[in-house]
Amino acid sequence: MSGLPPFAAPMPLDAAAPAALETTRKAPASAWYALAVLIIATVLGSIDKVILTLLTEPIRQTLSLSDTQIGLLQGAGIVLFTGIATLPLGWLSDRYDRRVVLAACVVLWSAATAMRGTAMDYGVLFVASVGLGVGEAGLTPITNSMIPDLFPRAQRVLANAVFALSAIFGSALGALLGGTIVHLTDDLRPWLPVAMRQLEAWRLTFFVLASAGIPVTLLVLSIRRTSRGGAQQAKPGAPAAPSADASATTTLRQHLRLHWRTFAGLVVGVGLTSVGLSSLGTWLPIVTARTYGVTPVQMGQGMGLAFLCGTVAGGLLGVLSMRYVQPRMGPAAALRLIMLGNLSAALMSTLLLFTSSANHNFMLLGLLVVPLIGSAVLLPNVLQDAAPPHLRARTIAMLTLASLPFGVVGPLMVGMLSDALKSMPNGLAVSIVATTLVGGSLGAMVLRATEGPFVRLMREAKPN
Repeated sequence: MSGLPPFAAPMPLDAAAPAALETTRKAPASAWYALAVLIIATVLGSIDKVILTLLTEPIRQTLSLSDTQIGLLQGAGIVLFTGIATLPLGWLSDRYDRRVVLAACVVLWSAATAMRGTAMDYGVLFVASVGLGVGEAGLTPITNSMIPDLFPRAQRVLANAVFALSAIFGSALGALLGGTIVHLTDDLRPWLPVAMRQLEAWRLTFFVLASAGIPVTLLVLSIRRTSRGGAQQAKPGAPAAPSADASATTTLRQHLRLHWRTFAGLVVGVGLTSVGLSSLGTWLPIVTARTYGVTPVQMGQGMGLAFLCGTVAGGLLGVLSMRYVQPRMGPAAALRLIMLGNLSAALMSTLLLFTSSANHNFMLLGLLVVPLIGSAVLLPNVLQDAAPPHLRARTIAMLTLASLPFGVVGPLMVGMLSDALKSMPNGLAVSIVATTLVGGSLGAMVLRATEGPFVRLMREAKPN
């Protein structure tokens, strides 16, 4: 990630002294501790989210769910309400102690995870998923707001890369630990209270995961409070940087209105692509379990290994490709690589129609993760540079909110197509591929058309 440029205009001469101090200053140990806690909270959120995918088949059988209901659960239940809650949580994060806001989010999603274990019908399961989505909505705006305030610019790219890769590894770890937790929970059954011994393994798993929220909440509250923009301030006695600024007086409405073409293109382009790609993550494990009879433990191991291998390869791909492409394309490099990565994954999804075993599906998942991770590691720095410090959390929250319809449509569309094609032997696989191809192709075209205004925004952005 060292190839990522600070897309900004040349610095005036009178800013040279603070800039020199900035490049030599290092983040304190407390900043790295805070980053580690943010990673732990994100990993817990990933486990709580991915466990539903691992347990979908036993839950479906117990509660007699249809594919359309499963699609609504993953789309409207989690994605929709995650996006809706992101904006108010971003607003709170920009005004109040971010540690307290994040701790409250951990408590909420842990309580919702426990509620899933009590579900006796689809309605309760849906409400619990809404609670999980609302709680986890705080992760993105809070972490993207805190990291630039914890680390000076010289170390921010490294911190973002560490967090992004750790968060992605969290999905792999979530899959691996999720399957293991299901197995261990069953082994602990004789030690449980009599009233709980007869409960299904998936219910007990949700209860165990919910209890992990207590220590994580305490860790979040133990982070040292950090002032906004503190990591970017000059040392005492150094000359002040010139007008930091005019940008500090810019309102969210003014910022979005000034650059609406860029933000609209990013939302629609990435959103259309996510219509299909979000369906892959949701439905590929389900079609594997349904077609080949894979158990939750086997599913966790297969998905976990696929994510781990794909993440390592994708992270290296993102760093190396950026170093090669950026000198040739300048500010357009990041968006071009994101577009190509997502389009490549959409095209590779057609291989799902030709797999013949669970291992083939896991290998395909690992292959799909590579270009997606290569794109994902480039995005945080772009978003942070595209907004002034006092608007970061709300800008990212606003973009998330605007992309809601796409995140809801993807899983739901696959579920509805699958129910319509239930007489076809591979109807679910066909539904996944069709949705992914159409969304990915249209999204790539929109992102390509967004390059012009995107480059102009990057060149105008302040290096804060």
